[in-house]
Amino acid sequence: MTVAVVLFSLAVIILAAVWVALLVRARNKHLLLDRMHGPVGDASGAIGFSLLCSGLRRLGQVENLLSSEYDRCEVIAVLDARQQPMLFGKLAARYRMIRVDYLPSDELPVHGVRSMWRSRQRCFRHLVLLDRPADTAVDDWNAAASVASYDWLLPVRDGQYMLPGALERLAVEAGQEHAELIRSWMGEPFVLFDRERVAAAGGFGRRPLRSVPRRRRHTLWEPFFYRPTRQSPLRRWRPWAAAVLVGAIAAAALTGHWMPTVLLLDAAVAWSAAACAARLLAGMAGRPVPCKISVKNFTVS
Repeated sequence: MTVAVVLFSLAVIILAAVWVALLVRARNKHLLLDRMHGPVGDASGAIGFSLLCSGLRRLGQVENLLSSEYDRCEVIAVLDARQQPMLFGKLAARYRMIRVDYLPSDELPVHGVRSMWRSRQRCFRHLVLLDRPADTAVDDWNAAASVASYDWLLPVRDGQYMLPGALERLAVEAGQEHAELIRSWMGEPFVLFDRERVAAAGGFGRRPLRSVPRRRRHTLWEPFFYRPTRQSPLRRWRPWAAAVLVGAIAAAALTGHWMPTVLLLDAAVAWSAAACAARLLAGMAGRPVPCKISVKNFTVS
């Protein structure tokens, strides 16, 4: 039992230290790229992104995705105009959408598309709408990818909002040699695919991630997407919970119960690591609004 507790404590400490170290390294890289924003933007300008959206229910999410200052990007939203006539109508009116010929590529399995629409407004020329019956997210992404203009495909689900500068940062990673897949588990998880890899796998339903060699996968430890959420009402009780934890550690140590003391110290280490990680993620996200980022809601103070 003693050996098990010691090994568990060491595992907690090592995992917490590695987690924080990875986030610190990502934060430093993030700050460095921010200072080099001009040269980096020029170097990565040839890389384009197609954001493939499925299950959208809010006009604000489309506005968020279109707000990127990165030039070589497009938003392809797949909607069922019969089930969501209000949203489809709002999008068509807001962005002055016009119907165009639907000419899909033959790389991916696609069916059921009724019509395709593009925006007439120059400032929103990167928006494309596909009208097809409500289906799975995989089928929606395949349909969107079949009309995508760029070589990097980014599937987006309902409620995923993009942080400022996300595409500029992804362009840096996509421009590295041998990169075929980029992902991050921080914030709202996402995976960015090379188009050729998705086509070779026969679509998103064939799990193209598995076909990408590990040496060609890039994992990033910083947030790129977030999900707006209200600030937790339990936040104000955290100082009291911390005081209770400190008191419990002191009581266990003073009474000679070393095993509960060690376990409580492990809890304190994990809590501290989570708090440190949340502050690092909040700093990298750079948003002064409550967002669901990794371990906790954050607010930049």
